[in-house]
Amino acid sequence: MKKILLILLVSVVSCTKNDRINHYINQNLSELELLDNGFYKYQRIVYEGIIDDEKDYNLSSEPTVASKFNQVTIDVFSNVRPRKVNGIPKGPITIFKDTPENDIKGKIITYFFRNKKLFYKSIMTNPKNINAPKELFKTKEDIKKYYSDLKINYREVPLERLRNHYDSIGLRVRFIINNYESYFYLSDIDEMVTYYLKEKTGNEDQLVWDFYNENSLYKFLE
Repeated sequence: MKKILLILLVSVVSCTKNDRINHYINQNLSELELLDNGFYKYQRIVYEGIIDDEKDYNLSSEPTVASKFNQVTIDVFSNVRPRKVNGIPKGPITIFKDTPENDIKGKIITYFFRNKKLFYKSIMTNPKNINAPKELFKTKEDIKKYYSDLKINYREVPLERLRNHYDSIGLRVRFIINNYESYFYLSDIDEMVTYYLKEKTGNEDQLVWDFYNENSLYKFLE
């Protein structure tokens, strides 16, 4: 009887993982910490390099001459569960198109690891859920008060333009929080992004879209 109770207890605990992390304070979290807090792991292999000729690419935009490129593993940890196709978990649920409101609760949180190094994080409200809590940070003063109350080091720094965000520059503010660069989008989706590496690859602003779109190439692992 004791053995049966122990097995049942372990089963209950393993199925009720809760996210206990305050993602706004910019901890440099490990993959294991995210998995232990209920996040789902996805992965995609990409190739990076200089293109000498259009023939080096096939129709899926993947290089055909692998020796000319570096292989990069992108591991993504999301609190958004995988969609199922014929009962088999695939990539993440799409959040930008026809996502039922009840499929995603609370903030959408996404961490990107590049070759096992954390390099980018996004936190935002589900754009399709009009009933979700919004506007945690309505102004720069809200941001300053939040981190001052938590006694976390921060400082505002001049804003720089980001690729594909020229039309929204008036909505963004830039801070260094816990020594990591973060942007806040003071809009309905209440977005915060953080760069964990000093050198940017230049395509970070597209990562979230590529990950959650309906043709996502990321595969669910665990």
